[in-house]
Amino acid sequence: MKLFDDFGRRLPTQGDRVFGDKPSFYYKLNQPKIDYELIFQRAKKYGLCPGNLSQTHFQTKATELLDSIKKDDNFSQLTKGVHIPFIYFNSKIKDIGTDLEERILPALKNSFTDRFPNSHFKAILQSDSELKNNISVHPDSAYTNFIDDSSDGIIGWYFPQVFQEFDIESQRAQIKKLPDIQEAKLCLSGGMDISATLISSPELLIDKDHYTPILCMSAYVHKDERLILVLKAYGPHMEFWCMTQMLSKYTQQVSEQWAGGLTIYTKI
Repeated sequence: MKLFDDFGRRLPTQGDRVFGDKPSFYYKLNQPKIDYELIFQRAKKYGLCPGNLSQTHFQTKATELLDSIKKDDNFSQLTKGVHIPFIYFNSKIKDIGTDLEERILPALKNSFTDRFPNSHFKAILQSDSELKNNISVHPDSAYTNFIDDSSDGIIGWYFPQVFQEFDIESQRAQIKKLPDIQEAKLCLSGGMDISATLISSPELLIDKDHYTPILCMSAYVHKDERLILVLKAYGPHMEFWCMTQMLSKYTQQVSEQWAGGLTIYTKI
């Protein structure tokens, strides 16, 4: 049974709420050139690497992982979509919201404005929302495993448009529907892996020719479940939003602009 289409997007299943069975890709990302040296140097500069990791090991491990994805009949179609390698390491996570606010977003801001000095990075929290002590992991996302494994260090690939045009609940429901992958682990993308990717590849969301999608941190759940966490471009700028996902009191948004991601990774 085919799981993904020729663009690396998950084929909708029964019960999914999607903007369209066939995505318009009006909002899209270009596949960036994979520069392992630059990705490694940025990850090292902004504190994402364990001290004993070498560029050679990162590149070897990342390419071996990508090759194993390409050879897996269930997941080979993923590589027809946008995919970016990343490194992530954090042995001191006590609270997800605090880690996001005090460590990850400042590193993302510094990396982005270093690469684009004439642009800004802004964090916007709607409805006086707070991150500290308010963010948890969705139980169906498999993201708890990612957090646990990050204490040893992770090398992975982020596939940002796998769940493009799926609503948030449908993105979360998909992880249980996917089979295991050989020689790796997978999870719904969240704040650590998405941010690690953009810290090392800050160009991903910035495109002068067309609109890019909103990247949803769908593995994360705010204490106020009406709210979701996202990263998006605003012209040449990048913004983090804690924003509502509600169209009305009882109806959640489903948007062609939203893109949920799939992360496939292995320990360093």
